[in-house]
Formats: sequence, structure tokens, C-alpha cells
Amino acid sequence: MSTWRIGDNVAWSSAWSAETGFALRASADFPGMLEVSQVDRQGQGEPLFAAVHVDRQRRGIVDGRCHVCGVRTDMGDRWMCPVASGGFVTLHDGRRGFGCNVPPLHGACAGLAAARCPHLGRLVEAPTPWPDEEGRVIQRTDVPPGMEALAATLPRDREIIYSCYRLFSPDVADRIAALRDAWDVQIRAGRTAT
Repeated sequence: MSTWRIGDNVAWSSAWSAETGFALRASADFPGMLEVSQVDRQGQGEPLFAAVHVDRQRRGIVDGRCHVCGVRTDMGDRWMCPVASGGFVTLHDGRRGFGCNVPPLHGACAGLAAARCPHLGRLVEAPTPWPDEEGRVIQRTDVPPGMEALAATLPRDREIIYSCYRLFSPDVADRIAALRDAWDVQIRAGRTAT
């Protein structure tokens, strides 16, 4: 009997070893585009902690489903870990926005992830409340690391969606930059103290 429990010691958006098949399908979120879809055999085999299931990642971003448990979040209980995930995006006007590529978390799930996730544990990052804005869903058509072999088998004459992210305003980007700067100062101070 498996000791793996989705939402407890395995994130809902994690891929599993039985989920290695991929196909192309019409995108419901981005009409007129194709997206990579991954076979859904959640809970079968072993969890692949370093791999995110492409369909669950998109559902998490688009629908606001919790990265850990998979249940929809609402703005009153929506969190993120912006030091561990996401990045800055240069906007058309030269300013920068913040792109969050990991689905949101419930507060309780964020605490669970902070306590149990080895990646977050190494970063010692406190979860941050989700911004007051929803952000805009942006598709990603660049090939993620590890999917190069799959990409080589797909049509080259079409843009294909692999994942998506939420793009937030420059105000949010400034707040995230300040959080990351404070985190850097805290980590450097901890290193010099030891």
C-alpha cells in the first residue's frame, strides 16, 4: 500500500511515473492554439517531485486551484512563494511585471508545503499573500527544460503551449522585488552569523 497522499506529502500538481505519455490537443483556454496534454494517471507509480503535470499546472494557474491540494482557492485565502517561483517579465512599455508560474496555495497548504517541501525548506521562504489583483493568464510556447525530446516530435509550423503563468502589474513586481531583496539580506546575514 502506498504511503503517498496527494495534498499531504505529494503536491496535487506533481507528475507521477505512470504519467509519461503526451499528446497535442486544441486549447480550451487559448482558442485557436494547440497545447501539450499529459496522460492523467494521478497517484499511479511514484511521484516525480521535480516534474509538474502540464495539465494540472495549467488548471492550477487558470482556475486558481491550489498547487498542493488541487481545490480552488479564493482571494481571501490565496498565497504564493515568490522567492521560490516565478520571475520578472519586461512589458511592452519597458517596465517589469511579475510572472507567477506556480499555482496558488491555500494558507494551510502553504504552511504544509513550507514544512515538508525540501526545495522550500532550503529557501526558508515564508509564504506571501497573493496580490490583490488576479493577474492575466499568459501562455508559454517556449520549450521547458526536459521536454526538448518531446518538442522535437511536434509540428514546427505551429506555436504549441506547454504551460502558462499569471502576469502581474509593475506594482506587484516592485513588491516581489522588495521581498526578494529582503530575503537576500536575511540569507546573507544568516551566513555571516555562522
